Amino acid sequence: MRAWFVVVVFACLIGPGCAAQVVGAEPASLSILLTNDDGFDKAGIKAVHKALLAAGHDVTLVAPLHNQSGSGMRVSIQGTLNHMEHSEGVWSVDGSPADSVLVAVQHIMQGETPDLVISGANFGQNLGYANSSGTVGAATMAMRVGIPAIAISVAIDPAEYNTAPSPLPFPSTFGAFDGAAEFTVNLVRDLQDAQEEGGNLLPEKAILNVNYPAKKPEEITGVQLLEATWDVGFRIAYEETGEAGQLAVQLQPLDPGTPEKDDDDWQWLSRGYITISVLDGNSDAGETLRDAISSRLSVFGK
Repeated sequence: MRAWFVVVVFACLIGPGCAAQVVGAEPASLSILLTNDDGFDKAGIKAVHKALLAAGHDVTLVAPLHNQSGSGMRVSIQGTLNHMEHSEGVWSVDGSPADSVLVAVQHIMQGETPDLVISGANFGQNLGYANSSGTVGAATMAMRVGIPAIAISVAIDPAEYNTAPSPLPFPSTFGAFDGAAEFTVNLVRDLQDAQEEGGNLLPEKAILNVNYPAKKPEEITGVQLLEATWDVGFRIAYEETGEAGQLAVQLQPLDPGTPEKDDDDWQWLSRGYITISVLDGNSDAGETLRDAISSRLSVFGK
């Protein structure tokens, strides 16, 4: 699978013009469900929406009404969910990103399953396993209901952390949304070009987790297909605020250090590379660890 994805990723770098010359005929329009966790009206999802429409795809945007960052794959299991169409094909759901996917597929799209779910572009990177990410959570929910999915996030530049001017913090992230959107369009096209007749865009239960640097397209160093890792390049820290029982939560970026062949995805991202990891949403530890646990337990009547 790795070799196949490397070919796909390399093709993404040649751009839409060259791709048209290499591939020839335009691929068919896809039915795409677009969502995120920042909110239906945020800059990142708007950039991807515009690019997908310009590429000729049939796009239904269904995303949270309010920011739901860090919600993972949380779903509503009781009560009510409000949804509203703001313009043709653009909907909000007063719930989580995973809620948005389910409401879109089961209700708004009236049972017509999309060819692909795209979640993003998120404001801020989602590296490693991204278990708490609502962006990746939405893609995981899509995978669980049998729909190929891509999560795309645009990084925050640590140099702009706590120093970026208001009212536009992290200007490099905002400046990268259009490039990330175009990369997404090219990635989708490559998946279409590699798709076998009657087959899926992605292998079964696979999610692509894409992280795009906070850089302009001409500043991108390259693309790396990498193993999902535990480290994400930040540490969560807590600081006393002066009020009893209250802590301020902070994200502290790590120094990426000297480049190594087996560096983690956050280190490649820090050097200007687009990173792609393949997730499958499978939390099972596998036979080796099951055997290791079994040997330590007596509850099986040994």
